[in-house]
Amino acid sequence: MNKHDLRLELLLKRKSLDKAKKFDLDLEIQSRLLLTKEYRDCDKILVYVSNDLEIDTKGIIHAAFANKKKVAVPVTNDDYSLSFYYINSLKELKQGKFGIMEPVNRDNKVVDFDNSICVIPALCCDLSGNRIGYGKGCYDRFLSEYTGEKVCLVYGDNVFPSVVSESTDVKVDLIVSDLFVKRT
Repeated sequence: MNKHDLRLELLLKRKSLDKAKKFDLDLEIQSRLLLTKEYRDCDKILVYVSNDLEIDTKGIIHAAFANKKKVAVPVTNDDYSLSFYYINSLKELKQGKFGIMEPVNRDNKVVDFDNSICVIPALCCDLSGNRIGYGKGCYDRFLSEYTGEKVCLVYGDNVFPSVVSESTDVKVDLIVSDLFVKRT
């Protein structure tokens, strides 16, 4: 199956997921991430602010604030590249491109990615760290230059032995699902 068809199939599957089941799966994924060495050891976390279809990251963001980590969330630029900006609260966000919550204040851009992890959305991935996202390539553009730990959040039943990948796709270092955590 090609990427486009797989993406459509997975989006339909996500839309039909029972809300209570999604809540439980998301909570398990959040808990597993917070227990990883990568999360414990980082000073900064670059993390997407989830929408209703994505694996919820708000619990991760609140935990990072409580754990005194610097939290940065992305802004999608006109060229589909990402820039990350520090926030101190979810109240500092407004709806931006694609309906994604983005920081209102753009004065505190992340320029130093030392000792950080980047939490990346995905519809699916494979055991080697190839992921399929939402199709704009925003994260692959960013990750091609990013040297920190790349962490993919994904439902366990959407981790496959292999998925179609392209030369511009960037593999993740760590897969966090409701069933397991796996270094690639």
